[in-house]
Amino acid sequence: MAKNSGIFSFTLTSYYKKTASFQPFSKCFLRVFLLLSFLFFIFQVGFSQTQLSRTVNLRVAADEEFRSNKNWHLEIKRLVAASSKVFEESFGIRFEIKSFKSWISDNSQNSTLDLLNDLRRKIPQGECDAVVGFTSQFHLKYDLIGIASYLRAYVLLRKMESDSLMIKMLTHELCHLFGAIDIDEKGSIMNKENHGKKFDAFTTQIILLNKDRNFNPYVFPLPKSKLDEVISICEQRKRLHKEEAEINVLLASIHLEKEDYDSMIKECLQAIEIDPDLVDSYHHLGIAYRRKGQIDLAIEHYQKVIQHQPGLPEVHYNLGIAWVNKGMFDEGIKEYKKAIKLNPFCGRAYSNLGYAFLQKGVIDQAIEKCQKALDIYPRLAEAFSTLGAALILKEKYAEAEVYSRMALDINPNLSGAHNNLGTVCMNKKETAQAIEEYLKALEINPEYSEAHYNLGRAYLLKGLADRSISEFKKAIQHKPNYLKAHSNLASAYLKKGMIEEAIKECQNALAIDPKNAVAHANLGHAYLKKEMISEAEMACHKAIALDPNLPEPHNILGILFDREERIEEALEEHRKAIRLKHDYLEAHLNLANVLFKRNILAESALHYKKVIEIDSTHAQAHNNLAVIFYHQKNYEKSWEHLKKAENLGLKAHPDFKKELLKKLK
Repeated sequence: MAKNSGIFSFTLTSYYKKTASFQPFSKCFLRVFLLLSFLFFIFQVGFSQTQLSRTVNLRVAADEEFRSNKNWHLEIKRLVAASSKVFEESFGIRFEIKSFKSWISDNSQNSTLDLLNDLRRKIPQGECDAVVGFTSQFHLKYDLIGIASYLRAYVLLRKMESDSLMIKMLTHELCHLFGAIDIDEKGSIMNKENHGKKFDAFTTQIILLNKDRNFNPYVFPLPKSKLDEVISICEQRKRLHKEEAEINVLLASIHLEKEDYDSMIKECLQAIEIDPDLVDSYHHLGIAYRRKGQIDLAIEHYQKVIQHQPGLPEVHYNLGIAWVNKGMFDEGIKEYKKAIKLNPFCGRAYSNLGYAFLQKGVIDQAIEKCQKALDIYPRLAEAFSTLGAALILKEKYAEAEVYSRMALDINPNLSGAHNNLGTVCMNKKETAQAIEEYLKALEINPEYSEAHYNLGRAYLLKGLADRSISEFKKAIQHKPNYLKAHSNLASAYLKKGMIEEAIKECQNALAIDPKNAVAHANLGHAYLKKEMISEAEMACHKAIALDPNLPEPHNILGILFDREERIEEALEEHRKAIRLKHDYLEAHLNLANVLFKRNILAESALHYKKVIEIDSTHAQAHNNLAVIFYHQKNYEKSWEHLKKAENLGLKAHPDFKKELLKKLK
């Protein structure tokens, strides 16, 4: 699987906060105060008629307490219409209610943030741009009256006694949807202590930059072309030294999108210095540390967030990624499942859960979870890529290719999908194309151990042992306990005749898994090269006992038995190897050689032909076929294969060539 992206919350909250000392106004005074607030609620921005306007479609959800008012639909329509008018006049943004949903809110929640998470869990965004929830729950022990999530495009408002104050609150929270944050600016609608009557210059710039923001939860709201402009505006604001922690959090999210993790960490640490209780700072730090490869530090920060906010699905999702990156798939699966329980509409959590199951070899579960992810979001490239990898393991290469190409159509920079296509090409015997795909995967992600391993296999197949060794070593460097890489590195050393190195890698593999059949088979091969016959035979028998379907140890036993003149046993072992792997070149060649030495020429010729079918450049097979055809008095065929052998660089025996030419004349 290609590199997994982290989801972060960036939840912006405000309006006014209930505290233990809060005492409500008298009803009469409150009505007068709210009326005056509404009458003087002016916004000092004018929208030019020459600018294009934008319509934002809302899905509105009201809980059972809010719906107790029989006119709740009309009430919400009035609130949204009034706020929409302000946005349209100021920014050319209008809000339109596309659907109403009934929401059974969880009365056991203690905070507005928990209630927002409950809303997200139960009311999907669907085809709408954003979800706005309304609640009349007043039993909450403490918390904010309004809350909004910029990245998730969810807003939640609690019922207040006055429509005018509700309009003001709704307008404030809708500003958060367009990137505005709570600031220390007297008179501003975004003032964090007492919301004012105007859009200040900073808020105006941020909202206008976000006017065309993307509401797709799988895409960052702003295009990369606007990120530097946001940074510039925020840096100017920071120079006012107002110690606004949410500026740092906003900057951290922008630096994350730019993959500038050092700057991200710097902003988070500054935010914590200003406000140690701002959980988004710790969450962002966890993502930054994880992306920098400091997984344990990332886990520490995620767990710190969970201690204070256990109901945030994004934190469990990101903690799942961290565990999987450590190779602790069971822990990762637990966290992904928690994220899904908290937000059943999170396609990425299902996709990553599928990837974790894939790594554990639970293929059907991996396929099921990825299909669920695609049901939620049909353009989730990572889910297509993981599906492709799962289908490769089921040897459904044609389907795997289709899904992998679909992944790359959506995201051409998905390393896992390129790795899949490389393996599909290997299955088609298109080694050059496979190498090209593996190199693409590594260009995108140089630390992709599986792609290094697969590229090593491809080079080994092409006889490029030195390159193969280099790639296997890189795979092990990024993943020290990579069992298959150690085993195949041993194979590459054997190709180079580096026997002691091969034995060492076999031992490394067996230290990781003493029951690894391939490592025992390679060890048998290495012992054979060292003429340690009894040790070689013992290692091969161990390999076969562990995996009876492994062809290599049978081939090695065939060579051992041939040396000991145990001809029937040698023939049987080579035939077993071929039955297990029909295109096993070495086994066909060895069987042909044994038959040839025993003068069983017709059957020997069949296997030499099979060698040439697998590898048309095999000079020795052409030479031996030339000899067989000579004995069968088919001199023209004999000459044809002898010339091919010579053209491939083999020096024919001069006496044989002389005799063959005589026969041809």
